[in-house]
Amino acid sequence: MPETDPIRRTLDPFSLEALEFPAVIEMLRGFLSGPISAPLLARVGPHTDLQEIRRDLDLAREAREYLREGTRPGLGGLIEPTPLLDQLRVEGLALEAVNILALVEVARAALDLYRTFTRSQAGDADGARGRGSQHEEAGRAPARNSFGPAGTPRLAELAGGIPDFRTLVADLADKINPDGTVDSSASSELGRVRRHIERAKVEIQSSLERVMQRFSKDSVLQDAVVTIRNDRFVIPVRAEEKRRVEGVVHAASSSGATVYIEPLETLGLNNELVELQDREFAEVQRLLGEFTRQLRERRDHLKRASEILAEIDWAFARGTFAARFDCTAPEIIPNRAICLKGVRHPLLISALRGENARIIHLNLELKPPKRTLIISGPNTGGKTVALKTIGIVALMAQAGIPVPAEEVKLPLFSRVLADIGDQQSIAASLSTFSAHVTNIEAMAQAAGPNDLVLLDEIGASTEPHEGAALAVAILEHFRQRGAITVVTTHHSRLKAYAAETAEAANAAMEFDEATLRPTYRLLVGLPGKSSALEIAARLGLETSIVERARSLLDPVDAEAAALVAGLHQQRAEMDRQGEALELQRQEQEKRQAEWERKFQLDRRTRLRELDSRLESTLKQYAKEWEQSLEELRRQSAPAKAVARGERIAGNLVRDARAEWDAQVLEALGGAAGTPRGPAALPLAVGQRVQVRNVSTPGVISALLDDGQVEVEMGRLKMRVGKDEITQSMPGGAATPVPAAKSPYPSNAPEELNVIGTTAEEAREQVDKFLDQAFLAGRSRVRVIHGHGRGILRRTLHEMFAGHPHVEKFYLATPQEGGSGATIVELAN
Repeated sequence: MPETDPIRRTLDPFSLEALEFPAVIEMLRGFLSGPISAPLLARVGPHTDLQEIRRDLDLAREAREYLREGTRPGLGGLIEPTPLLDQLRVEGLALEAVNILALVEVARAALDLYRTFTRSQAGDADGARGRGSQHEEAGRAPARNSFGPAGTPRLAELAGGIPDFRTLVADLADKINPDGTVDSSASSELGRVRRHIERAKVEIQSSLERVMQRFSKDSVLQDAVVTIRNDRFVIPVRAEEKRRVEGVVHAASSSGATVYIEPLETLGLNNELVELQDREFAEVQRLLGEFTRQLRERRDHLKRASEILAEIDWAFARGTFAARFDCTAPEIIPNRAICLKGVRHPLLISALRGENARIIHLNLELKPPKRTLIISGPNTGGKTVALKTIGIVALMAQAGIPVPAEEVKLPLFSRVLADIGDQQSIAASLSTFSAHVTNIEAMAQAAGPNDLVLLDEIGASTEPHEGAALAVAILEHFRQRGAITVVTTHHSRLKAYAAETAEAANAAMEFDEATLRPTYRLLVGLPGKSSALEIAARLGLETSIVERARSLLDPVDAEAAALVAGLHQQRAEMDRQGEALELQRQEQEKRQAEWERKFQLDRRTRLRELDSRLESTLKQYAKEWEQSLEELRRQSAPAKAVARGERIAGNLVRDARAEWDAQVLEALGGAAGTPRGPAALPLAVGQRVQVRNVSTPGVISALLDDGQVEVEMGRLKMRVGKDEITQSMPGGAATPVPAAKSPYPSNAPEELNVIGTTAEEAREQVDKFLDQAFLAGRSRVRVIHGHGRGILRRTLHEMFAGHPHVEKFYLATPQEGGSGATIVELAN
């Protein structure tokens, strides 16, 4: 149906042009690897599929994290394969070798990405090539327990959809050389023909050299070289001597001084060479047809793979952009609130970086019931930039693109409707005001409760009083529709509307009157001031003119302006106080860091002292150990007693280590500079507690008379003051303190299986097992060592013979394992 109204346009639901979204996409184009992902940008745009938005943001985040430690997948050399895939639709058409190579490279890159982002369990990698044909038929990679690199589940899921190209790549990867020629290994026939061609060339060369040698002394030849004319090997002969060389003339030089003759001696050889070259060409064409057929069979898979490669490259483009512009992933929230912290317009960043200028940050918080924001302030103060920044953030978020910001929280918008800039149209006979009204009329009809409406200089370009009245009516309409609305204005009436309406709020673009420069800070809660008269006076306008202008102001307007100025002064004073508090906080953090540094230094000093005490303790135990062993030797003690002495020595070393661990805990528990105070906690034996400056919780094992308690932490014990107990841990009362001092459980096992261990490992395990059984009061245990070559049995029997806990030992009965197990009776 033809357009009946020349001024009515189709409404863009996301105002892409007005908010310069295409320019942002063009900027992101520079972050793509190459042509393969370029067509995807035409489909990128804001939408309302929340699951898809979150998936895209996750992909960009994972790509950024991956780039912190890894390198970006190399997809820059891949072509955009759609035209070639379209050619594959034509049955019987053979692709050129270079195009076949291009599609094989796409398959190879897809296979590499699959391997990069999916990890199979051992034994399921390329060893599964024997099953490849089945998977090729299914068109998907082999079923695997796949896990991508840490932190990349979305990328792994996406790469997991790549079809299996192992067989295709293996068949075609080396068949075409980088220069676009078919390799001789492509078929045995091609290799054989090319070998014959080389031999024929050698024979022709040799024959021509003999001819040239025959005529070299008679000045018949123009030059002693072999060349090619009309695909035939020839020699250059002086024109006046051509009758002396029998053969076929194929060409002459431009001067006519030289003719190129194929001697009769090589005529047959040249004919044979031409025939071989024809056979080579036919075989190459056959191979290209075969290669094309293989690619045609996988056309749909290649198309799917190229789409996945493009999507992964787009994810890495967004990840690279996020790293370069210090972006964050927007959070789509269920409530109707907007929270923007440290937001920067990406196009403004790009422009200002080249000028080495300060980049403006936008902060905005708009929470229910507020859903209308009226921004006012002087010209060139940044109102329109703020409006466009809010809009572009919403579009980028719903297109799955990270936003240059510290934090972004937005609802999901069904539409982003914007009227920004000069809509004047000479062709449609539209004035600026008429164009704005026409655009707003379309927005007013479409707007709903899930929409964002952005209006720049609402009510401008007409008589101020009527424009302000119209602007208030428009805001009322969008408010009743439930849309979140942000507008910029100079109208005082709109500032008053925001102050009087519970669902609206004022915001001002700050202006430094001392420097006559905008600061571009958005101050929510304050109406803006135009500062026109102040700026005019500071710029040197005649004082009488400025004063006359002041006298002409409506008293109500003058009073309102003075009130706004006072509010701005109060806000400035509050900001200064806030900055002072921030400085105090930073100073406090510095003092805290210095205290922590001194504390750690003292901690290290105490640990060095403990190391020295440990060395002293070990020396003392070593001395006692030597004395004990020497006493045993003097008494000619039996082997069992000597072995027992060695075991005592080992226990002494363990005790020394345990004592040192306890000393460390005590030292760390009484760290320097830690404030202490009486604990008002009721303490009881068996209670699980936390000791000050010790990360590991413990259990109270005893309440001592000197105001201290004994706390067990694993096998370590330490004495601490009651004021060192900082808190009682949940479930403490249910943790009983063992009555026995033995570290071994009373229900020690009756048997031990050491099959599969080494002799040394078996000795260590059995030794500990016998200790547990002895201390638990068992009289008889069984050790299962298996048959094998008897190494474990002999080793353990030698150990039993000299073990202090063993009374006697013997092989088990057939019912208990026979020669594969040994029964050990323990001493009382």
